[in-house]
Amino acid sequence: MSAQDIVPYAQISTAFVATAALIVATWSLLTQKAVARRRAAIDFFLKTEMDEKMLAAYNIYVQSKTKISSYPNIKEFCQTEHYDHVRAYLNILELMAVGVHNNTFDERICYVYWCDFVKDAVADCRPLLEYLRKLPSGSFSYGDLVRLDKRWTTAQRFWQRWRH
Repeated sequence: MSAQDIVPYAQISTAFVATAALIVATWSLLTQKAVARRRAAIDFFLKTEMDEKMLAAYNIYVQSKTKISSYPNIKEFCQTEHYDHVRAYLNILELMAVGVHNNTFDERICYVYWCDFVKDAVADCRPLLEYLRKLPSGSFSYGDLVRLDKRWTTAQRFWQRWRH
């Protein structure tokens, strides 16, 4: 077989090699992106679990959220220092929810780690969340957190394999 016999196949083989290189490069980028999302989620969780200020904020949040039901009117609760502590930790949860919805954090890792906590936080703080979302300037307040809670608490759909 001579070089003249191979020439007609050169263009086809070049296209095949270029397509294979494109597939490998795409796969590599998608893998790096997935790893970066997982690392970002784990870094966020390490920060919330290991930082002394975050642990103190969490402990104060747990104590403060129990006070919500002791006030007959949610407006009265909003005038206490407990309100500020609850809002501070809800802001952290909202940040995580925004990260999930914008594909900054890996949803499967967030679901495994935060699912029960998000469900409990939204359930415990529901009167406060509803009040804040009804305010004229607060229609989007904690929207991602409420949407994430709804997504995680509804019945699992067949495409949500990450919830296993």
